[in-house]
Amino acid sequence: METNGTSPRPDLSVFLDSALYPDLIERGGLVSALESLARESGLDVGTPYSEYASGPGRYKSAVIATDRGTMSMLLGKHERMFSLDVRGRGFTWADGMTDDLRELVRAVAAWRSGVPVDEFAGAFPFMRLGRLARGYESGDPIAAQWEWLRTAEVYDDERPLVEAAHANGRLRGLFPYLSHGVLRLSTELGRQGAREIQICPVTGGSYQVEDTGSGDGVRNAVALEEAIDAAVDLLLTSG
Repeated sequence: METNGTSPRPDLSVFLDSALYPDLIERGGLVSALESLARESGLDVGTPYSEYASGPGRYKSAVIATDRGTMSMLLGKHERMFSLDVRGRGFTWADGMTDDLRELVRAVAAWRSGVPVDEFAGAFPFMRLGRLARGYESGDPIAAQWEWLRTAEVYDDERPLVEAAHANGRLRGLFPYLSHGVLRLSTELGRQGAREIQICPVTGGSYQVEDTGSGDGVRNAVALEEAIDAAVDLLLTSG
């Protein structure tokens, strides 16, 4: 068994499938392989680490913090595969899978270097851009989210509600998303637990409008126009 300083290197064949990942066994696991291959290729992958202090996860996973989200990598269990997810706060920049470790290293280095998202996707076809990636890159994810809700076929039934809210300048500045027919307008880009103005259609064509940031911020409206007015009023007076 090889040694590294004063500590013996563990037998990684206990944790990794030698038929699928002989290169990782040789290089000391995924984190060590990313670092060594980057050095050999003259690339910068930052400081990869594992969220696991011990056990199989320590050698099968890697995380890298970047200026555009956190990159997380995991190994496939039944086939040779490296998954790569790049996630921001509450959204996905990009994700994908490849069986080529060197290609993974190149993708990590490219993303960290700040390559534009469309250029990144073109250079690494195994990666798929998240729906809001372009919007976050341009600095206007709210507009991108509105555009999606206004054009996606899956939301045809909710279109009148979405269009009415979008037409109001104050509501248009909030981050919108739909859940079970309820239009939720977040004050913090959809962050879980953030204050929302919610417009919920109810039986008979009326609406209930609620401000989640206020204990008594609930209004009832008999028509869509009245619901929009109530949403604006709650936004300005509650919270």
